[in-house]
Amino acid sequence: MRLHANPFSSIFGGAPRRGIPCVARRPRTMVVLAAKKGSDKKGGDKKGAKKSALADLLKKKEAGAASSGSSAPAQPSQYDNPETRMLAFQMCDSYWRLTGKYLLEGVDFQRLPAALYRAPFALLAHNKFQEGVTDPIYIYGNRAALELFETSWEELLATPSRKSAAEEDAAAQQDRNGLLERAAQCGYVTGYEGWRVSKGGRRFKIREVTLFNIMDREGTKLGQAAVFDQYELEDGTVVRITADPRDDPEAAAAPAVPTPEEVAAAEAAVAQQAAHVRALKEEKGMSNQDIPVQIAVLELKQRKEALGELQRRLQEALEASRAAFEDEEEEGEGGQEQRK
Repeated sequence: MRLHANPFSSIFGGAPRRGIPCVARRPRTMVVLAAKKGSDKKGGDKKGAKKSALADLLKKKEAGAASSGSSAPAQPSQYDNPETRMLAFQMCDSYWRLTGKYLLEGVDFQRLPAALYRAPFALLAHNKFQEGVTDPIYIYGNRAALELFETSWEELLATPSRKSAAEEDAAAQQDRNGLLERAAQCGYVTGYEGWRVSKGGRRFKIREVTLFNIMDREGTKLGQAAVFDQYELEDGTVVRITADPRDDPEAAAAPAVPTPEEVAAAEAAVAQQAAHVRALKEEKGMSNQDIPVQIAVLELKQRKEALGELQRRLQEALEASRAAFEDEEEEGEGGQEQRK
């Protein structure tokens, strides 16, 4: 996967401040790119092939994977709210400042949370540097990560990140801890690979991982995030995470006509966020130059646009209904004239 230069440069300004890159120690054995012939493991007599994560997951479901290891998609209210939006901002900002590259291309700030969640790579974050935390838990996982680790948004955010590696595997835990500490000291680590385990017990090796510190604009470390777009199964097959067909805009269903309750809820959401912006300025003395105010204003703008979209769809539905009613009246009048 190629990662490019920062799309938020117009927001942030200036050149990235890079940390000292750390390169993960490579294993001495050759990286397997396909299933080995004659392997003792299941599937070893078949040729390995690169395939999409979706195909791998569909195959697993068709084979009747245990329900305890299944994942459920997160709702927009979970990955696209003010708190998670701030985290998404900080992850992208930190990645760019440390590496001089960016995670997504051509995505504006408003669409960032949804784009990160649906991105063609796995992205996970934990609260390693939070005050008082000795056993970090996950604070973020996008859709690819949730599917790979066979868990849900709620379950992931209650899971200690150490459980991503088999707890009984001392070597894997030691390797993981060393990775976290190197990133903490250097800012980020690239080229890492290591074995992980899903909630359902499936083992896989994450490959070409970049682990980086999440920081605020003052450089205070808040947590760490890991991003990768490929992993290896136990039979040696390499799986690349790709775009999900469910995100094809042409395949999306036509939006339903909004109800009066939905419009009223959107209006209330706008009023609530407007009050929040005023409170930040009047009660906390912040200005438009402060990041929390900028985030809150962008949230207000998004809510206003959502309200406007609901009102537009409702107006179009009313006009279509009125036009259909007028057509029926004209047809009825024409039928009466013919009978005369």
